[in-house]
Amino acid sequence: MRKLELLVVDDETDFAEFVADVAKDAGFRVLSTDDPAEFFELYSSETNIVVLDLFMPGIDGIELIRHLADKNSKAALILMSGKSESVLHAAQALAEELNINVLATLQKPILPDELENAFSMYAPEQSSRYVAGVDDMPSAHELRQAIDRDELFLVFQPQVSIADRSLRGFEALLRWKHPDKGMISPGYFIPLAEENDLIADISTYTDKSAVEQLGIWQRGGLNTRISINMSPLILTDLELPEQLTTQAKEHGVDPSNITIEVTETAATVNIAQYIDILTRLRMKGFGLSIDDFGTGFSSLQQLVRVPFSELKVDIVFIKKLLVDNECRSITEISIMLAHKLGMAVVAEGVEDEATFELLGELGCDKGQGYWIGRPMPAEEIESWRSSWDH
Repeated sequence: MRKLELLVVDDETDFAEFVADVAKDAGFRVLSTDDPAEFFELYSSETNIVVLDLFMPGIDGIELIRHLADKNSKAALILMSGKSESVLHAAQALAEELNINVLATLQKPILPDELENAFSMYAPEQSSRYVAGVDDMPSAHELRQAIDRDELFLVFQPQVSIADRSLRGFEALLRWKHPDKGMISPGYFIPLAEENDLIADISTYTDKSAVEQLGIWQRGGLNTRISINMSPLILTDLELPEQLTTQAKEHGVDPSNITIEVTETAATVNIAQYIDILTRLRMKGFGLSIDDFGTGFSSLQQLVRVPFSELKVDIVFIKKLLVDNECRSITEISIMLAHKLGMAVVAEGVEDEATFELLGELGCDKGQGYWIGRPMPAEEIESWRSSWDH
């Protein structure tokens, strides 16, 4: 089996050799240079990972990122710098806009463990511009059949209080198990639904199933809440507030126990209808959560336009909370801003107890993530609760 190929580009010779040694120990076939001009000779379609210093004389890292995009590269990136964190973040944003997979951004000096962790994030099927078996992915017709045949189902990810670790609610997440092709990622089938006029049917299923499950929990003695994600394309249906209210009444649940999550980009569909629908939902008692906060371009404007009751700090900030001062600052300011506006704050992507504890110090209200609990079927909730309580 051919070894994965890793290319190191760093004008500091000693550091380039250090990265190369760690990569070799990790099992990579390594090419390394301290001359950025040699990148063009060493890089090939066989390169799996490029470890790239941003600040180099003559040709900087941004130019090399642009070259990878121009070549339609499948290689993943690890970005390094001994200087500005903000430049690292900007380079990451640029690479991702160009559909290049960034495994990590590392601030020098770098420890071997940090490099090894970054290497471990690489998976060929997740590399930029690479979709394994794309011709085998389900079609819009198959998704239509899945809706009719009840192949879609919900799983539920718990949200807990950071102050006392008590259960505060669940986010309902849609899944699709194809009878022949197995589990299909929501990252594939949700855009497929949006592009083929199927998102309304999917949203109707999600809303009904989530509200029904909340009613089952509450009748069984579990007094909790549920959060439902709403596609931007649904926020044009002026009947939506009445429809959700009717569903809540049918299942005997109070709208105050249902939170509708919308992303920042939802406002780009139709501003007037967006504000109309969300304001009436709030007036009927539903909670409103602005999801992925901080990753869009109109966050602050939306906070004064729409009566949100909750703010979710995006996972991109939470996953680096312990090691990145800028991500910590953004998280801290987001929490402070939300509380000033009378909103609760949920941190997405809590992956370890240290992050959970730091969020508590920063005043965050609720946490959600794999360390707390993975998305799970309703029948596994009791087992998770027992484990979490202990």
